[in-house]
Amino acid sequence: MKILTTNYRYLLSTLLFIAAGCQSSQGDKNVETVVKDVMEYEVPAKDEPLEFQRNKVRGEKDTISFEIQEPSFVKMTLSTPSDSGNIRINQLRMPDGEMDGPFGKMYEARFDQVGTYQVIIAESMMAENPYTGDYRFRIEIE
Repeated sequence: MKILTTNYRYLLSTLLFIAAGCQSSQGDKNVETVVKDVMEYEVPAKDEPLEFQRNKVRGEKDTISFEIQEPSFVKMTLSTPSDSGNIRINQLRMPDGEMDGPFGKMYEARFDQVGTYQVIIAESMMAENPYTGDYRFRIEIE
């Protein structure tokens, strides 16, 4: 019985040591980032825009999520190097699950719901030449 207790303590100590070693220091980061598949989630720093630099793959949708902590005016801008191409802010999913869209490359509105918003970036299925390449997406929250 004593051997089993000793082995159990050793195993527990090892697991705690490994868990503590896996913690990374974040430092003074202004933005918290969590990546899930092709979705990126951001919590904006106060009075600073969120900026994303991505590469659009033909036929795939990019989802960018961000959190609104109080009702705010939000301005979203999508840009490409040549400022052309079949790419747009395709849909916006609100915290209550409601969807809106499609939009163009710019969208601004007052967001009254507090919570997580998801922006889906994709090409228009009604237009030709789906965009493939780099793009920037900027979210300003006032």
